[in-house]
Amino acid sequence: MHKRISFRRPLLWGIVFVVLAHLSSADQWSWPEPSSFHARGFSYVAEVFPVKSRNNTTEKPICYFYAMGYPGTGWKVDATLVWRGPLVNRQMAHEAVVSMDGDLVTLNEYGRLGFENSVVIYSRQGKLVKAYSFDELISSAEASGFERSSSSRWWNKDAKYYFLGDPGRFYIVLPADKVLRFQLSDGQHRYGAISDFPELAKITANQYANERAEVWRTSLRFSSVTDVLAAGEVHK
Repeated sequence: MHKRISFRRPLLWGIVFVVLAHLSSADQWSWPEPSSFHARGFSYVAEVFPVKSRNNTTEKPICYFYAMGYPGTGWKVDATLVWRGPLVNRQMAHEAVVSMDGDLVTLNEYGRLGFENSVVIYSRQGKLVKAYSFDELISSAEASGFERSSSSRWWNKDAKYYFLGDPGRFYIVLPADKVLRFQLSDGQHRYGAISDFPELAKITANQYANERAEVWRTSLRFSSVTDVLAAGEVHK
């Protein structure tokens, strides 16, 4: 009598192995590298150096925040260091947005998105205003609806960002037209539907509005304004 060979169990374990392998490979993080984030029009640039990296021998990431002018004679860079200081992150901020008025807001801890330091606001002098974990901003019921991976909650995937003045405010427009608003002076926040924020209506309708900010990132793997300044090639 021929024995019936069952392929169900090997097949099942094979599927599990492939899925787990895919998940692990899809969520690997390399060592963070120095990066810059700039405002619309390059009026301000925040250069961030991770822990124990070039231009940073400390145990905290460091930001060099510059006001940028126009290239001078000989194509030298016109840059003024507005402030230099540590960021609250463990190794590196994952992303940052910079306003045309010199406001800096960082988004997420590198390698661990959607947990501590999900939104961190700094003053125009580089002082910490407020740091929020994701769980302080949105209820656990709503937070469970965002995409997750083995390391992170990708809560601000496809989000849009806006800075408004008088008084200074920062907005994160999430999918499904939910909004997080932050007062830049003290960090107070509010969460609601986009209809709860009528001041955003005419601005979000214009994709080219000056109030719109994005995560404009540049790799600093090889050079930076900070490096050039140290070499004495920047106008002070």
